Amino acid sequence: MEEILTVDLFGETYKFKTDADPSEASAIVESIMGEVARAGEGMKGPLTENRKFIQLLVATLNIAKELAEVKKSHADLHEKLSRKSATLIEKLGGCQP
Repeated sequence: MEEILTVDLFGETYKFKTDADPSEASAIVESIMGEVARAGEGMKGPLTENRKFIQLLVATLNIAKELAEVKKSHADLHEKLSRKSATLIEKLGGCQP
């Protein structure tokens, strides 16, 4: 079922349609908002359009870095499990159809 997701960002409200589970979508928005807030920590001066852009860009880069780390971790785990599985199959005498 399609839901409307509301995001408040820099004093503006944005609405998006989503097919995601409402609680999952809300958790994602909260995570993004937290990252945007962290990206703005330590920034001084007025909240100009340029600063908003920089803050969003820093948040995006942080999220992308975290995603890349998770993907690498997943790939490493997959490789490790593949090696262990191959070793186990070899010890058991190979696969018999």
